[in-house]
Amino acid sequence: MSDADHDEPDGYKGPAEITFDAKTVTVPVDLAGAFDPIAGRFRWHGRVRDLTDALDPAPDKGAELSITTPHGDATAVVTHLDLWGSHMVDGISDPPFPVYED
Repeated sequence: MSDADHDEPDGYKGPAEITFDAKTVTVPVDLAGAFDPIAGRFRWHGRVRDLTDALDPAPDKGAELSITTPHGDATAVVTHLDLWGSHMVDGISDPPFPVYED
């Protein structure tokens, strides 16, 4: 698929099911990625919002999360909390959204 076939960059913004410590909640996420020519693979990352309010206890840095979107499932690791309390994540599996190649 070419860039002419889609309007959005590789990523997903919307609700996602997050599973951590055998608990699943639905919260907003903003995920994006790009091909990294140095690593030779697609890298993705993003923000998981409202997780601190939705899960008790909330995941800490280094915790693995399962992320499910309408496009698929993926695993990510929490890298840190941003200034607004959102969990920032880096993908450690294929992304949970379509990836378009030129």
